[in-house]
Formats: sequence, C-alpha cells, structure tokens
Amino acid sequence: MSNDGLIEGKALTFNVLGLRLHAKQWGDPEGIPTIALHGWLDNANTFDRLAPLIPELNLVAVDFAGHGLSTHRAEGVHYHPIYDIQEVLAVANELNWHQFNVIGHSMGASIASELAALFPDRVRASVQIDGFLATGGVSAEERIEQTRVAIEKILKPHHQARVFPDQQTMAKRVTEATDQTIEASSVLVARGHKQVEGGITWRSDPRIRYPTPLRHTRDQINLLLKDSTSPSLLIVAEQGDEWYQGEISLAREHHPNLQVERMPGPHHIHLEPGYFDQVAVFIRHFLNLGPKGATTTE
Repeated sequence: MSNDGLIEGKALTFNVLGLRLHAKQWGDPEGIPTIALHGWLDNANTFDRLAPLIPELNLVAVDFAGHGLSTHRAEGVHYHPIYDIQEVLAVANELNWHQFNVIGHSMGASIASELAALFPDRVRASVQIDGFLATGGVSAEERIEQTRVAIEKILKPHHQARVFPDQQTMAKRVTEATDQTIEASSVLVARGHKQVEGGITWRSDPRIRYPTPLRHTRDQINLLLKDSTSPSLLIVAEQGDEWYQGEISLAREHHPNLQVERMPGPHHIHLEPGYFDQVAVFIRHFLNLGPKGATTTE
C-alpha cells in the first residue's frame, strides 16, 4: 500500500528480446491470466485504482519499452506497435501463459485489439478503454509520407526533457496539458519521473513522441478486425479522446464480437476518482466475474 491508499501491486521484471521490461502484478496468482497495457506517455501505475477491483484476475501490467521503468529502445529503432506486440507475447511466454486476457487503455487499447486480431489463439478476451485499433487508418499516400517523416525525425538529435523541481509541479503541468486531474496525474508521475541535476524529469524516452512509420491503412485495419474472433469490449469515455469515436460504428461492422459500452468521463476513466469503479463494473460483467470486487480506500 502507498500512503494515499492505492494498492501498488507487486514489482516484476522480464528480460525479453534484449530489453528489461518492468511490470506490476495484482490479484490472485492462480487467477485468470491477464496482461494490462497502458497508454502513450503513461506507465503501469495507470491501473493502480482499477486492478484491485478485479481481484479474480492474475493481472500483470507492463511498462512498454521507453515508458515507466522499462529500458529504452536502441538508438535508431522506432517505437512501433509491432515491437510492442511481440514483447507482450514474449512476456506472456515468460509467464507460461499460452492463453490470456488483455486490458488496454488508449495506445494500449489499440495494441490490445491488434494483438487479439493477429493471435486469436492466444487472446481469450480483450478490453479496450477509450481507444481501439479501428481508428486512424491512413491512405497509402499518407503511409508513405509519414514513414518518410519518421525516418527524418529519428536521424535528428532529440531534445532533453524539461526539468521540474518536484513531483507536484510535474503533476500539475500534466493537468494543464491534458484533461487529467491532479489525483490521476500524480499517480503516473510517481512512476514516470527520475532524479536529475536540478530536480526531476521524465523517465520516458523522448523518442516515443516521434511519428510512427508504416501505419495501417483502412483496408488493413478492416482485415484485422474481421480476424478478431475472441470477445472484445470497448469502453468509451464520452469526454475522452474524440478522434476515434466517429469510427466505432465502422468497427462494429467489421468486428464480429465487439461489445461497446459508453459512460460519461474523461480519457483516463479507469484511473480518475469517481469513474474507475464503473469501468470495473463493465469489465466484471464482460468477463462474467459477478458484481463484487475488492474494496478500495478511495
């Protein structure tokens, strides 16, 4: 337990594919195998409030490469979903999990849905929180142009991250730049910062902000959705990311097993006080776990 009542989980590390990935584990070690995937610029702390409400799961939340406590990718290597997907599978293999559930938020939701589509024999069920694969498809022309820009960017020197005097100031800056409350941003900052001369800065690799090369076209996304045979739940935050919400109906046309639930709330509904408990209700119902979860001290 941390001093604010959050259940922090057990620390884990995995040495896979030349990387050291850090993770956190909650719930029943003999429970339902479940891998949780955080959003862009976030880390495994994003599940600190949600995970204790689903104690039947053996839930392992992984810091993606370049995020949280995990190592950064080698110089010149792009941050691309294909690497994240193979690293998630490598972690599952280390855990001896041939089949598992996956829960993802935002970028992690997109990766979760693509993982389920590519490897339906491995993923029993997937939960996507305010994000999904079926969005952001690019034209063939855009794919070529974005790849060119991504290569040019990675060849340039990257800027040093900003230094803050303390965690509170860093968390406040996050609230100013996003829709997060201080109660949410402070949880992510706690794992996402490191000490440097003059204060603290972000642990994350600055290169995760670079453009992504070789993005999927709309046709590729539709093919992936049609291959998604495992049950899938999309939880939409109505005041969250709007860029994908207009394409949900298209996703339902192509995905044979997609269930959609909507609720009021901001993008980090699974972490924000006043919202995360309803997210747990949706997940518990989807996974047939019954109405009750663990209690929290929130």
